[in-house]
Amino acid sequence: MQDDPTALLKKHGKSFNFARLFLGSETGIAAARLYSFCRIVDDIADESLDKEQARIELANLSDAINQNQTGHTLVADFLLLCEQHGIDRKNGITLIQGVSEDLSLQALDTEQEIVRYAFKVAGVVGLMMAPILGAKEDGCAFAIDLGIGMQLTNIARDVLEDAKMNRRYIPGAWVDSLSPEQISLAQKNDQESVQTAITRLLELAERYYQSGLAGLYYLPQRNRPAIAVAAYVYREIGRKLLKQNCEYWRGRMVISKSHKALLASKALWYLRSRKFADKAPKHDPNLHIHLQATLANRECSPNNNATTMTNAL
Repeated sequence: MQDDPTALLKKHGKSFNFARLFLGSETGIAAARLYSFCRIVDDIADESLDKEQARIELANLSDAINQNQTGHTLVADFLLLCEQHGIDRKNGITLIQGVSEDLSLQALDTEQEIVRYAFKVAGVVGLMMAPILGAKEDGCAFAIDLGIGMQLTNIARDVLEDAKMNRRYIPGAWVDSLSPEQISLAQKNDQESVQTAITRLLELAERYYQSGLAGLYYLPQRNRPAIAVAAYVYREIGRKLLKQNCEYWRGRMVISKSHKALLASKALWYLRSRKFADKAPKHDPNLHIHLQATLANRECSPNNNATTMTNAL
């Protein structure tokens, strides 16, 4: 295990580190260990000046996970985490595949593509968190949705930053195939098109948040607050963007500490409300209509029956 598994989370994942405070110590450290693995993968793609070398490094990580190379420096703790919590390690491989797509000039075209991408880089993180949090198997589809909702928010927040890196995750069909360069220049006509697309993206994200929050029913009561807080804080980034008319050229949206505290209280109130968890929620299959081939026979953990994920479609 890493000397301080929470170090990367404290430095790079301030919203998630805030939510971690609502978890018990052991579960919180396990969640931080998973975040550290995800951060390592992401940094290889984003920080390398040599994209071909980064592609090779990510492929090597994928091979190490596939072959269960417990002595590999960068994946050893992830493999141990998988063993300790019953995490299906092929979800780590899917994450690497998704992040590897960023090494190509990214320009997605359709809603189907952005949902699939969001699943690969964030939905699978929900699947990996589920066993750590002690989720019931029926909650896995909802865990995917919360991850997708957060990733769509992330994309909406970083439109300008991504465009400057020659990436456009907003579907081309929504913005008349504007190039990343055109988005970064932020001309008046182009701005309005992108603002409309960001609004549409956040409306889509809201559908996944609603599902993810309903799925908290399948978590042990002690772990619900942390995930509810994380969802409320991250979702607020998108809501704040909407309040400011999605003026993406003004830079990255952030949530202050005091605002996070307010959102935490709202999340806890939601969990105490009469409308939450009156009965087991049923998953909306329309949310996974773009993921049917991807999710076929995928398990929440190596020890679970694979039919649950397929039936949730």
